[in-house]
Amino acid sequence: MNKRTVVPLLLLLFAVVVCTLWVPEFGSPTNVRNVLVQSVPLLLTSVGQTLVIITAGIDLSIGAVVTFSVVLASWLMQPEYGGIWVGVLGCVAAGLAIGVANALMVVRLDLPPFLATLATMFLLDGLSLTLRPVMGGSIPTEFRSVATASLGPAPLAPVVTLAVLIALAVHLSRSRFGLRLHAVGGDERKARLAGVSAGNVKFVVYVVASVLASIAGLFLAARVGIGDPNVGGTYQFDSITASVLGGTSLAGGLGTLWGAIAGALGLQIIGNSLNLLGVVAYWQWILKGSLLVIAVAAYSARRITWPTNRLRGRAPGSGLLPRPRLRMHGRD
Repeated sequence: MNKRTVVPLLLLLFAVVVCTLWVPEFGSPTNVRNVLVQSVPLLLTSVGQTLVIITAGIDLSIGAVVTFSVVLASWLMQPEYGGIWVGVLGCVAAGLAIGVANALMVVRLDLPPFLATLATMFLLDGLSLTLRPVMGGSIPTEFRSVATASLGPAPLAPVVTLAVLIALAVHLSRSRFGLRLHAVGGDERKARLAGVSAGNVKFVVYVVASVLASIAGLFLAARVGIGDPNVGGTYQFDSITASVLGGTSLAGGLGTLWGAIAGALGLQIIGNSLNLLGVVAYWQWILKGSLLVIAVAAYSARRITWPTNRLRGRAPGSGLLPRPRLRMHGRD
């Protein structure tokens, strides 16, 4: 593991130790369970956001996708519209379509990711408010059990989510796609010369980010049990913060999913601890903004001592990636 993987994991461990020692009730089984359950949407959105940021892009529509998925689920899961499976498939299909739309705007129309996903965010916010101007609808009790199911003493949803994301992190750190992902973010022109299809890489990450956000919305719908047109707004900022805390460079080319997972868990732990300490919400936002600035400054300062040639040897932030070859345009 490199520094951008080890440092976030050490910071996560440090946060757990400090909060356990100094925050009342933080280490109680009930609170640990709450932290894990509450972290599921942030884990999913942070991993998706990290994939996009590594390509030197950004997805400002992630929070809006979460909200739209919650609102859509509150409609489609009603018996008259088809029930639970129609709601699940409809939300995932919507996430897939949104990701494709974002990818087409960025790859085919060559729009800046900031503007493309900002437009998508506004569109989805409008659709969500059109479907649910105020909170309403309901989520079936059978589906709500997804948020409360347990595997022995451990909550099932966080265990499954972490297992899937860790498997994805391992695969990305060892696969040729992981190398291409970092190469495109590091220097797209050189990546193209090495035979990498930058458009295909970007297409995949925007679609994956939106699908993960829609799944996060489904889980959030199971937790809140109602269609709320404002429920996912914080994930737009929090997913970026968690990604940066996890060592991902906003300039692209540097970052790992291990860091994203550690950053999301760390951010959730901080929020939970501040709530236990009775810190009001606006001070929590001030702290999150400060952490984002500090993390960007710290990683930027370290970057001058780390490898800068993203296409030579191992790609920074990719761990065990192989040396790229000029014949990468052939079959994998």
